[in-house]
Amino acid sequence: MSHSSSASVETNKEPNDQYPGSEECIGWRALLEVSSNRARKERGGNYIQIATVDANGLPRCRTVVFRGFLEQDSSGRSAMKMITNAQSDKVQQVAHCPHSEMVWWFPKSSEQYRIAGELQLIGPDHSDSEMLDARKQMWGNLSDPAREQFWWNPPGPYHPQPELPAGGRDTAGKVLHPPETFLMMLLWPSRVDYLRLTDNYHQVDILEDNTWSARRMNP
Repeated sequence: MSHSSSASVETNKEPNDQYPGSEECIGWRALLEVSSNRARKERGGNYIQIATVDANGLPRCRTVVFRGFLEQDSSGRSAMKMITNAQSDKVQQVAHCPHSEMVWWFPKSSEQYRIAGELQLIGPDHSDSEMLDARKQMWGNLSDPAREQFWWNPPGPYHPQPELPAGGRDTAGKVLHPPETFLMMLLWPSRVDYLRLTDNYHQVDILEDNTWSARRMNP
């Protein structure tokens, strides 16, 4: 069973106040919520870099938009939500090798999250109805210009775009059903490396047997 959610955490504390020299670690989800809440009003604050590996073993990296968490009630795991186009190169790369790592850098607080795990792509033919519902909800939450992109020509040499449904809507202004090119992309984290440069605090969280453990590390 899956639904969107985010961990609750106090946001009135500065990140540096959370580690007054003790060895106690705060879980990465709570840390990330503080970081992302502080960056919410910054342009590009939800932009992340995510890397895949192509069929030749070469790294491929690009910037995407983080769109919240998808919680998995039965297992306790959670996934980070993004979107992609079924025509993009990363789809074949994920099919070849689902292992991935993303980097999320917060410039004002000088915090870096390196989040490793496996990518999963959810298209219209997925067998899980709740995953399909989550995909449909993401489609409805997109801006009109973002929806239009999924009717663009495939990547490659330039040729004029076909006539697009304005805003991904019909003539009555109703949002159209998501096309087959629209994929929900999930990263299921298994390891998170957190570094805060203001005080060189370094922590690694690892998922084992559906349980997260955190350990402080030397930077």
